[in-house]
Amino acid sequence: MASHYVDLPQIIVCGSQSSGKSSTLEAISGIAFPTSEGLCTRFATELILRRGDKPEIKVHIQPGASRSEEDRVELSAFSEFATEQDDFAKIIESAKNVMGLGDGQDSKVFSTDVLRIESTSPNAPNLTLVDLPGLFGASDKNQSDDDATLLENLVLSYMKQRRSIILAVVAADNSFANQPVTKFARKIDPSGTLTLGLITKPDRIDQGSESERYYIELAQNGNVKLTLGWHVLRNKSHSTADDTPEQRDERESDFFSSSAWQVLDSSQFGIEALRDRLREALWNQIRIGLPGVKSEVQSGIKDCLNKLKQLGKSRSTPREKHHYLHKISSQLAVMVRASIDGVYADSFFESYPGQPDAFERRLRANVQRILAKYAEKMRVDGHALEIVESGLIPSRTSKYKYMQRTDYLVVVEQLMEECRGRELPGTYNPLVVGDLFARQCKPWEAITTNLVEEIHEAAATTFNKMVSEICDQNTHDRLMKGLIQPSLHQLRKDLKAKLDELLMPHLSIHPITYNDYLTDTVQNIQADRHRRQFDQLTMAEINKTMNQLGNGLLEVALKKLLVTLEKGTRPDVRKYSASLAADVAAAYYTVALKKFIDDISVNAVEACLVQKLPDVLSPEIVWDLSDEEIDRLGSEDDSTITERNEVTKKLGILEKGLQDLDAFTARSGIHAV
Repeated sequence: MASHYVDLPQIIVCGSQSSGKSSTLEAISGIAFPTSEGLCTRFATELILRRGDKPEIKVHIQPGASRSEEDRVELSAFSEFATEQDDFAKIIESAKNVMGLGDGQDSKVFSTDVLRIESTSPNAPNLTLVDLPGLFGASDKNQSDDDATLLENLVLSYMKQRRSIILAVVAADNSFANQPVTKFARKIDPSGTLTLGLITKPDRIDQGSESERYYIELAQNGNVKLTLGWHVLRNKSHSTADDTPEQRDERESDFFSSSAWQVLDSSQFGIEALRDRLREALWNQIRIGLPGVKSEVQSGIKDCLNKLKQLGKSRSTPREKHHYLHKISSQLAVMVRASIDGVYADSFFESYPGQPDAFERRLRANVQRILAKYAEKMRVDGHALEIVESGLIPSRTSKYKYMQRTDYLVVVEQLMEECRGRELPGTYNPLVVGDLFARQCKPWEAITTNLVEEIHEAAATTFNKMVSEICDQNTHDRLMKGLIQPSLHQLRKDLKAKLDELLMPHLSIHPITYNDYLTDTVQNIQADRHRRQFDQLTMAEINKTMNQLGNGLLEVALKKLLVTLEKGTRPDVRKYSASLAADVAAAYYTVALKKFIDDISVNAVEACLVQKLPDVLSPEIVWDLSDEEIDRLGSEDDSTITERNEVTKKLGILEKGLQDLDAFTARSGIHAV
């Protein structure tokens, strides 16, 4: 039934143990449920009442979520029919044994399995009710504190179903404070719009007593107020257990006509009035919830169709397996090409606010993000040492190395001595620039190696999600392990080799460039430094000059200013050579960094990996597979066959359910909103 997969409007009957729930169900349905003063209902019972030409009862078991696959098969196979009441009682006992609720030593006390009873009769009200095991507080030899927690969670899970009407059963012969059902109902349904209170056993309390007055006030909605109100029912007792339905109704009518309860409106007591109220409440809930139910059913049908498409048709012959793999490769090639081209029209690439894996699906966007971070990392951390100009502060945080330029020039002079060749005094060997650059670009290799891993992981993640979307889990695992991951590992190896190839000239060959940006950068670096130096000297001398104006020594002060500027800007040939070498190395580093980042992005990442991804599992690859590989990759396991059968069954149930809902909508005049 569709209710297996979609929450349908139904009535949840809940209350404490021995509150009269089972007797209430018997009165509503005409089916005698097992009752006793002690432990009785030990599992959830879904009762579907429908009008039909002849009386018939069908009984099934819906396994609990915690059941093993073996248990689920055994429980789902349980199916019984009954036409007589005696047959029904035997079926219930048989179902209990199958659930493991017999009288044996290893038997359970309660079960999370659900007993589904479909009852058809000419006079049955069209209702769907769920009878739940009774809540209890204190444990004893028959039921533990763990059982109490299990039952509470079970009852709350049903009460939280947003389309259900809660029939909260309260026994009048027990203190209201000791019956927690209304507390749970008010917590889940604080407005009381989905809760109908039911008071049972009004004949068990003394007439005229304080308890009777309390419960009458409760029934009048004067205490715990519910929008759906309260109802009162007098059911069979132990002494009247053998009464026929007619005798039961007659006793109930006599009781209400001659007791204090007659102050209530006639619509608030008796089984006939309760059936009417339940039908009306359920009908209103159906009217409100039907558009949402249909929407969920349609969504379920869509999910089933997508799942069946993913699982593929049953395949046993080599041709069927080959065709299945070829279909996967064709879909995958199209999706990968779309992903790296940045064309995200396919539903696979759908994005919404807060989606955690949007970048993992959209490979081009992910690659762009990774490369942008890489470029920034190279700009910030690519140089081993930051050279700080005089008067300026480092731009890097304390965990990175930096050096004042005056100290750095000492290092450069020492390196010039080490690289001394045939150059004339006052000049420097061009190899000094190469050595300075090689020292600065040391971090490039580690940063770029990390980029390779990030790009490879991004590609592998995208493939993993795409293959999961296209085929079943069994085929996914085989394809990823057998073909895709080895191919991606080879692409990563090729990418790493290209990285080494691009990095090698910067580490081992003398700097070479024909980019005018180099000379412009050197000129700008020196001009900025000379400007700062000139400004510093000028301001210092101007301050001295201003202090001497009062003594009439302006002419002398100006001459001293000119001398100071001449001395301050007069180059020391040796130091100038070291400074020029440092500036050329810094400018070349900037030029080389920009080129290296672009080369890695275009000639390595793009050419060696990204653009080759559509060929990782292309149709050509599949066509060239051997018969053994086709059998290994294309075969389906038992879990795939089972899943396909279950999804097919679910699809049939949901489609039938949607047809029934459409027919009901047409008859009732309810329209989707």
